Amino acid sequence: MEKSTAMFMTVLAALLLVALAVTGVFLNISLQTQRQYRLEANNGYEQAYYQLTDSVGNMRVNLDKARVTRDPAMMCELMMDASVSCESAAQALYKFSANGYSASALTKFANQVGDYCAYLHSKAAKGEEITQSDYASLQKLSSYAAAVQEKLAPVRDGIGEGGYEFSSRLGSLNEEFSSIMNALQDGSMEYPSLIYDGPFSDGLDDKQAKTLSGEEITPERGAEIIEEKLESVGISGATYVGEGSSHFKTYLYSVENEHGSGDVQLAAAGGAIVQFSFNCETSREKDFDPEDVAVKFVTALGYENMAPVWSAESDGVIYMNLCYKQDGVIIYPDMVKVKINASDGHVTGCETLQYLFNHTQRSLEKPALSSEDILSRKWGELETKSVRLAVIPTPGGGERLAYEVYGTVGEEKFFVYADVNTGREVRVLKVVDSEQGELLI
Repeated sequence: MEKSTAMFMTVLAALLLVALAVTGVFLNISLQTQRQYRLEANNGYEQAYYQLTDSVGNMRVNLDKARVTRDPAMMCELMMDASVSCESAAQALYKFSANGYSASALTKFANQVGDYCAYLHSKAAKGEEITQSDYASLQKLSSYAAAVQEKLAPVRDGIGEGGYEFSSRLGSLNEEFSSIMNALQDGSMEYPSLIYDGPFSDGLDDKQAKTLSGEEITPERGAEIIEEKLESVGISGATYVGEGSSHFKTYLYSVENEHGSGDVQLAAAGGAIVQFSFNCETSREKDFDPEDVAVKFVTALGYENMAPVWSAESDGVIYMNLCYKQDGVIIYPDMVKVKINASDGHVTGCETLQYLFNHTQRSLEKPALSSEDILSRKWGELETKSVRLAVIPTPGGGERLAYEVYGTVGEEKFFVYADVNTGREVRVLKVVDSEQGELLI
């Protein structure tokens, strides 16, 4: 009996040693995989940061050069180079924007500087005068770019010294980006207010998201939500990457399918999709309706009663803005933006921040004037094409109900917003064509 027990203990010890060895092998493989993933992620962030700082530097140089030229051809060249740098900066920021809302001010800055450069390029190309006001704006934008460069420099220096690891400091990036955002928003400088992708696409004034509700989900549940809501674009799996926070807590995931890869940002409270970006490479062509694609996509995300209000196409991408519609009224503050591949109809991106920050059921007043009253009025030389009711944002974070009057003067397009009770004009926007699509200023 003792001999049998001794043999059993010997066999058991041998099995435990084998199990420990196997476990050690798997642990070693797992640690190697984690280290490899962190290294690849860190290299990606470093590359994006270098791209961002180089792009901002090039942007500033071209803005400064433009201040000393009076030749239309040279102005066109410089504004084109500056626009390319702005686009490059925005692309780099997309990598970081999924870490929280803290990079949005920088993205807005890059986009709007690019739009202003496109506007000046258009003026110069048409032989129109670049005014002293335009040159003053270039000086302000250059000063802004210099301030951004100064704020970005310490992190870049840390990368060069080998002491900055992005993959382990996703949360701390908020400090760097938030300091830049605060500098941009402290009121010490102003830059031209342009609305580059549709009426009131920049109406994000509130600092508290009205729509976020529900208990905080787990990262695992977040991955399930992504698979459920992005099934329509072929996403079947999501990998949790990290956590971000700024105005509200978010989760960051990486996604991929046979067509490409991308990133998704979820709100931790309730699991709403905040941002989706996908690099898609396909060559198949098919007929599709961009508005239908966009509406079906945002509905699948859980955003219902959304109506297309603006679209533009540039460099093979269709940009579509959709707004909530309540009782037949367009609610501009409740906006969702969608990007669609123009060749095959694949959705390659979306952003829902304005909807999440602003959406609520409004108590809409009954207008004293009817749409027929508005149509019967004379709006200068404007040939009225359409009239509809809309809630528009106002300076300071407010809202007002207005009639949106769309019309033309010759080939020029305009939007006029009129008070629903008095008919007084409260806002006028002009559509400007550019190589980047249609701008509104």
